[in-house]
Amino acid sequence: MPFRVIETGDLRHLRWKSDFKEGALIIAYHFPEHDPAEPPHDHDFVELQLCVGGQGWQQTPTGEFPFDRGKALLIRPGAWHRHHDNQKLDAYVCCFSAKLLLHELLWTLDDPALNELLWRPATGAGADVGIVRLELPEPLLVRCVAHLDALVALGENDDPAEKPVRLGHLILVLACLAEAIASRPREAGFQPAHGAVKRCLALMNSDLAEPWSANGLARRLNIDVSYLGRLFKSTLGMSPMSWLAQTRAERAAYLLARTDKPVSEIAVEVGWPDPVHFARRFRAHFGISASAYRERARRNRDELDANPEARHRWAVKDESGATRVP
Repeated sequence: MPFRVIETGDLRHLRWKSDFKEGALIIAYHFPEHDPAEPPHDHDFVELQLCVGGQGWQQTPTGEFPFDRGKALLIRPGAWHRHHDNQKLDAYVCCFSAKLLLHELLWTLDDPALNELLWRPATGAGADVGIVRLELPEPLLVRCVAHLDALVALGENDDPAEKPVRLGHLILVLACLAEAIASRPREAGFQPAHGAVKRCLALMNSDLAEPWSANGLARRLNIDVSYLGRLFKSTLGMSPMSWLAQTRAERAAYLLARTDKPVSEIAVEVGWPDPVHFARRFRAHFGISASAYRERARRNRDELDANPEARHRWAVKDESGATRVP
């Protein structure tokens, strides 16, 4: 079977633009015998992992659990996990750019199961922030694998003409996961997302540097600020300002790890121009200071540059037909 090697020097912080083709939006891989372990890592994209055979272990902030046939994880941007002690693990991985959520997949806010899967923070004892754990019954698993196989067959081609096909198969994969999640108890009185919530998300995401405030957003949307807060809470489980803070922190982390911009410049770019306020908000989200975050990222890169054999590698099917293995 022909393979290509995907290699990254910073496995702890996977980034769409550096680890995939720039024009790609949705990519899937099949790893029939995936035994290597990974260190804990996060990503700025959405990742789905589905096990169809063998066994391994997944670790998240709340603990460890077995990963075997039918088990699935939906990992949102910023959440961390790792897998280890794999034994002939047969797994699918499907990744898609986070910007799809605010554009082609914004309608998923209106469906209770897809909303819980893709948008709402996890709640309850033992819940992982940004990670949804699922178990697919056999008939649903078979259906999901069929759509994943179709995505795998499309390879890593970033041809815009293929976007509708990729998006269609991704939606069908998500529909399978939503069916698995549909039986879970949810808050009573779920309502589809109000148009003001969608417009508010688009406004904030369009310019993180803007000094947004709840009152200012409400005025732009011509809606009462308290009502806007209630709409956000019922749709996303958080306030507009909480969503904005999360998005700003994730953007700052990307810039710290991937650029040499001064911290003060990054603070301005993400909308927290006051250095003290930026430092406090960044630490609240990641648990360490911005400078320590950057230093850790640099240290990781330096170590891997000095020891190239330690770079992480995935072996995936090579579209050219050549065989290259790690």
